[in-house]
Amino acid sequence: MIKVLIVDDEKIVRKGLISFMPWEDFGMTVVGEANNGENALQFIESNKVDLLLTDLSMPVMSGIELMREVKRKYPHIQIVVLTLHQNFEYVQEALRLGAIDYIAKTELEKEQFEDVLGRIASLMEQKNLLKGSPDSQDDLEDLEELVVLYALNPQSDELKLDAHLSNRALEADAGIMYWTDIKAQDKQVLKEWIANAAYSNLYFALISFQGLNNLNRKSILQILRSYQKSNLFYHYDPLKPYKIVQSEEIIKKEKPEIGHDMNEIKDKWLSGEWIRQDEVFELMLSQLKSMMLPPIRLTRIFFSITDEWNRLYLQILPDPIVMEDFLSSWVQFEAWLRDTREKIKNMNLKSHFSIEIQNSIIQAMNFAQQKMNQSLTAGDIAKMVNMSSSYFSQCFKEIAGKTYTDYLRDIRMERAKEYLRNTSKTIQWIAEQVGYTDEKYFSRLFREHIGVLPSEYRHMDS
Repeated sequence: MIKVLIVDDEKIVRKGLISFMPWEDFGMTVVGEANNGENALQFIESNKVDLLLTDLSMPVMSGIELMREVKRKYPHIQIVVLTLHQNFEYVQEALRLGAIDYIAKTELEKEQFEDVLGRIASLMEQKNLLKGSPDSQDDLEDLEELVVLYALNPQSDELKLDAHLSNRALEADAGIMYWTDIKAQDKQVLKEWIANAAYSNLYFALISFQGLNNLNRKSILQILRSYQKSNLFYHYDPLKPYKIVQSEEIIKKEKPEIGHDMNEIKDKWLSGEWIRQDEVFELMLSQLKSMMLPPIRLTRIFFSITDEWNRLYLQILPDPIVMEDFLSSWVQFEAWLRDTREKIKNMNLKSHFSIEIQNSIIQAMNFAQQKMNQSLTAGDIAKMVNMSSSYFSQCFKEIAGKTYTDYLRDIRMERAKEYLRNTSKTIQWIAEQVGYTDEKYFSRLFREHIGVLPSEYRHMDS
């Protein structure tokens, strides 16, 4: 039976079509109705639909918007447009988007119902013949295997699949294509295609999901999206882009995210231990991966940490540490982290001071960043890192390239500039946050080193 979904914001129209159309005479059955495009998409996500009858003018999501989404995500669904007024531009746009026919509500009479459905059934049959009857491809039940192609980077649409494979593929979501019945030779073609795509810096993963037999369509699509959201980032290996995944593994992991103390993570990666000690670095790396943080969250955390690293280490590095805007996989993230560690480590190795002394100076820089709102002298910081005041001052200047006093003043001025750019807080408040209780003294010092008063700097940046 051809499964039909009727979408119209007028309930009387939906009920009338459901009641009076001779659906069964043409091998059709109405499986659902919706009053706008968004509700229609939610229904399609959980139910098999072959034919969509949709009005064009609806609230929330118009029929045209609905058609675009359906053609993108569910290309097997055929569409007939319901229109109150035969607006030429609307109808032309609908036909351009792939509608096989349109029904003018004002001209629809009871005796024409058979003619209308007969015409639609004939057009569907013709289109299915041209497509090779792909409607059965969307049957996501009783599957032994579902082969899914994931795009790991946004620009992946620059490279197109072989027409033979793309015509038989369905799209579960942006960056997720799948095949319900694929031959071994086609799977091999996909593997080779993925390998070639990597040469253009376009990364794909081919996943064979197994153990889907007792799952419905909605559960299977949820597994596909869940895997893309969390697991794919950590599982992907460019040297082994094909992987077999048991669906029960993903279902078990679909639990509320375990809370992690973000401040604790930041504190660990702002310490100097991971730079000097290989064992500490490998342990921290392993612990971080085991957390399986959502990729977006991981990226945000390390963007913040990178800003702090630049404040700490910019004095000893020739260039700032830069994190890529988009990380496609843990492999890419780990490579960036290892490279960053080597840059910092190699610059410090040029120093003639021992590793312990270098660690102490890095720790001192860290304290200066964290406690810049406090009146801590070089002697105070020296005690905190277990060094004598004079030796601390000597080591700090040679490693950081400036005295502790100058370093503290410079990081305070930089933090003040950030506050002036990004907040509307008073000058007094900003002065206190960066360690100055006297607003006038802070303003005078700011002008000496930046060239303008804080109020003038804020105005210049606006």
